[in-house]
Amino acid sequence: MRAERSILERAGLASGLLSEEKIDRAWQVLVESLPREDQGLDEISDEQLSAQMIALGYLNRWQAEQLRLGRTKFTLGAYRILDAIGHGGMGWVFKCEHVLLGRIEAVKVLPKNQTNPTTIASFLREIRAQARLTHPNLVHLTYADTDGDTYFLVTEYVPGTDLRKLVRHHGPLPLKEAAMIVTQAAEALAYAHESGLVHRDVKPGNLLITPDGNTKLADLGLASFHTDQQPSDGKKPRHIVGTADYVAPEIIVSPEKLQTVSDIYSLGCTLYYAVTGKVPFPGGDTADKLRRSLEETPLPPQKLNPEVSDDFARIIAALMEKRPADRVATAEEVSVLLRPWVSGSDTAARQHVGSLTKLSGSLNHNTTLADTLPVEYENSETQDVQQDTTDAGAMGGATLPQIIVADRERQAREQEEQAERAARRWPLDKVIMALAALAVFIAGAAAYLLFQGG
Repeated sequence: MRAERSILERAGLASGLLSEEKIDRAWQVLVESLPREDQGLDEISDEQLSAQMIALGYLNRWQAEQLRLGRTKFTLGAYRILDAIGHGGMGWVFKCEHVLLGRIEAVKVLPKNQTNPTTIASFLREIRAQARLTHPNLVHLTYADTDGDTYFLVTEYVPGTDLRKLVRHHGPLPLKEAAMIVTQAAEALAYAHESGLVHRDVKPGNLLITPDGNTKLADLGLASFHTDQQPSDGKKPRHIVGTADYVAPEIIVSPEKLQTVSDIYSLGCTLYYAVTGKVPFPGGDTADKLRRSLEETPLPPQKLNPEVSDDFARIIAALMEKRPADRVATAEEVSVLLRPWVSGSDTAARQHVGSLTKLSGSLNHNTTLADTLPVEYENSETQDVQQDTTDAGAMGGATLPQIIVADRERQAREQEEQAERAARRWPLDKVIMALAALAVFIAGAAAYLLFQGG
């Protein structure tokens, strides 16, 4: 018997996640797996022990990490926290089980460091807005409550994966499957728009795909009533809300002006990603992405995926027009435009997407930090389907075109500095001419001195 329990063991017992029997069993299996000369109990760390408990199915990775930190509270109101799903626009999202009902649901928690009157009001507005929405392609809100000073809401738990992970695991999707996924998201958006909501953060990571191939639009935490406009006072900067790779140009310029057509642009960028495996403007920092979104046209999707037809590419372009007036106006129109690609063997397409979802693993397991860090402003959703780039680089609170202006000012300063350095340097041809003239002068002077001396 060991003389003293480790932090992991004490926290596991206090939380109820572990029993004496499970701890002893994990120790036994771990010790027996070590070489005989390394079987001293004092040589085993909490990291090794937690890895063994994960292998035995006693803990998942998130639980093991929390216990190693000495955390013992795994409840929230009437819910038992089972795992961390990710980090969304309004805070952490957990996979939970209702203690009495035994129902698995997703619980979104407002961070305590953000519980000021403004964020609480936004959180309550989200609850009331979502509570009115019922659509097969929207993640459904089921409950909301507080636990002390912690605010949280509960939504249905959606097993499966998301479009971002699906593409990262399997590469660009066939046009039919991509059209089917985006069409379902468009139907959800149409319903939300009719209800007076703008999503504001449509992107591949927010399109959840179930094992049977259905799509659900998630994370309305950034949604706002587009009828609830508050004019800027001219002093307090307005914040850009969304994700840099998918935010519409008009939002960059005037983030306080919410329009449903801005979601259409984001949906177009999402479709572009689905069929190419690339974001429209890969590489660069946030300022570069915003500037390019305003000024440049993305590489034609056919250049990245020859399977993309010209007609399909034209639909993507119509969704991504920079001027809202030139863009596809409604989510219903998106569905109509994509219908020719979705019609036909719709069941076969769903089955194919569902099979890919199962191969990709669960949305809520083996989640890395890079998979869980969108928030108010990201540097990049992903730059390359083969490269697991981080979603960090959060700008939380980046203000409207100030970042664009700052970037242009920086570029202007660099150009001025280069010009000044160039002005301080003599051009090479002038240097050569000066040296040649000096050589002639020296030669002439030497000849004169020789002549005088003779």
